[in-house]
Amino acid sequence: MSISENFLNEQFIHFVPSIDSWEQAIEKVAKPLLEAEIIEARYVDAMIRIVAEMGSYIVIVPKVAMPHARPEDGALGIGISILKIAQPVCFDSNKKVNIIICLATDDNQRHLSLLQEVSLLFDDDSKVDSLIATNNVIDFVKLAQKYVEEGLEEI
Repeated sequence: MSISENFLNEQFIHFVPSIDSWEQAIEKVAKPLLEAEIIEARYVDAMIRIVAEMGSYIVIVPKVAMPHARPEDGALGIGISILKIAQPVCFDSNKKVNIIICLATDDNQRHLSLLQEVSLLFDDDSKVDSLIATNNVIDFVKLAQKYVEEGLEEI
């Protein structure tokens, strides 16, 4: 299962101009996975609880956060959804995020391969900046698919 084939599409990627808090950002990014019945509501609660308890370790590179929880916290399948926020949301006073990726998997083996593909989108600051600069979901999808395809060719 490739993310570019299954999740890099308008169903799982949303743009918003701004959002009030990191908690709302996690709720918003998870919504497509909830609607597709890939996660349960308790998975969203677990992601928020984990960040509240453990801090902003989910900010994986500057401007990008990847909230997630354990499969037993309510992951029913494999999924990725992405939220792009024009005005960054703060996870800590110094960790401003424009792109949030919600990752859900129902088993650890598939989690690793999915994580490897997702990392192809953000393994370079210029890729992050280019994705942030996109003005609409269609352009974001095309660019993200290009990054994944190029990265998979190199592996």
